[in-house]
Amino acid sequence: MSTAFFKGQQLGRQGLDLYLSNANGVPMNAAEISYALYDFTTGAEVLLGSPQRTPANPSVGEYYASIIIPLDANLGCYRIRWTFRETVSGPIQRVVQEFNVIDQASTQVPTVYTACETDLFRRLRTLLRDNNPDRNYHFRPPTHEETVRQFNRVFGYIWLDDELKEYLEQSMNSIALYPPLTPFVSLDQVCGQYPAWKSLLLTGAMFWALNAVRINWIADEFDYSIGGISLSIDKASKYESAASSATEQFDKQIEKAKATVNFIRGLQQPRYGVGIRSSFGPYVGRGVLSPRKFVGL
Repeated sequence: MSTAFFKGQQLGRQGLDLYLSNANGVPMNAAEISYALYDFTTGAEVLLGSPQRTPANPSVGEYYASIIIPLDANLGCYRIRWTFRETVSGPIQRVVQEFNVIDQASTQVPTVYTACETDLFRRLRTLLRDNNPDRNYHFRPPTHEETVRQFNRVFGYIWLDDELKEYLEQSMNSIALYPPLTPFVSLDQVCGQYPAWKSLLLTGAMFWALNAVRINWIADEFDYSIGGISLSIDKASKYESAASSATEQFDKQIEKAKATVNFIRGLQQPRYGVGIRSSFGPYVGRGVLSPRKFVGL
């Protein structure tokens, strides 16, 4: 299998490299060396850029192509042709190497989410207005093509799926610990046993999502003023206000939700029962409970 690189990847040593040595195996530099890149994705070589590129030479006998794979490069096979002379008057020698440009997303094993988790992600993005970035983010800086997985999308999502799952699980744990205890193993269990609690689960997850962005903006905010012109960016307080609103709503919802949970309070019984007293329920005081006293005679 040929070497593969991603769009936007910068190549260095151990990438497209060439090692030269003499007859004794000792590394040596060439008197003259260059390389050219060709697009071979269509089955025909198409020259890319200059036909005589100068390679990097970090050590004796070592050369490599210091390039960046363009973000708009075609996916498929490419060729690099090395041309060099060992001596000034020596013959020209050529070496051809093939490599592939692939989509980085295709090499990553996608995480498989359950139907319940996928539905919760969709609902949570809708509540956070993160379901359609191109429509909802009017003043957000465009996201780089590499960041949004090379889709035809100008703006990327604020939260990734695995982040949303983390926020939902944090919300689930908070619900479970609120008395009375309702332990849950997974989000699927919540969906199966308490489907009406999805709204509560989403409200709690909204807090964690907004709080995460608030933490980011604490590091990014600044206040600048010079020559009578000032610029202040303070979004952390806005996200903090939204997170506080989500927390208040979560507290109200969880109290109502837990009020619907039925639980039984046990009665304390003597560990070892002796005689008729052991059949009459909990302790009623010290002394002997006889049948005469029991019937009130």
